[in-house]
Amino acid sequence: MSRIRHIAIVTSNQEKLGNFYKTAFGMKEVKGIGSALYLSDGYMNLAIIKKTPQLKVDEGLYHFGFEVDDVEPLKDVFKQLGASSEVQPRPKNRDAEFRVHDPDGNAIDLVCSRKWPV
Repeated sequence: MSRIRHIAIVTSNQEKLGNFYKTAFGMKEVKGIGSALYLSDGYMNLAIIKKTPQLKVDEGLYHFGFEVDDVEPLKDVFKQLGASSEVQPRPKNRDAEFRVHDPDGNAIDLVCSRKWPV
């Protein structure tokens, strides 16, 4: 069964946004891979990514992620349903193993053998 377990937000003020989610919603800081500030409510992983000149995206929602049992059978499903990209492996220095883009171009990270820190 697939589960949404990860959301990533890009911000110019990582500390302020992190404090907002920790204070308003009681989220806890958890260890993750990379420079993002990772927060969790015990189920969902929220990555707050600091906007840098190298990161060529707007501030706001960056991508979200699903834990899946197996990526292979999903590849044909994504293609049949009009995904705007093929399933691509992610670099080893990321929590996600794969990325695909939905028909509108929204980035979806996928994990099956690894898990996001919660």
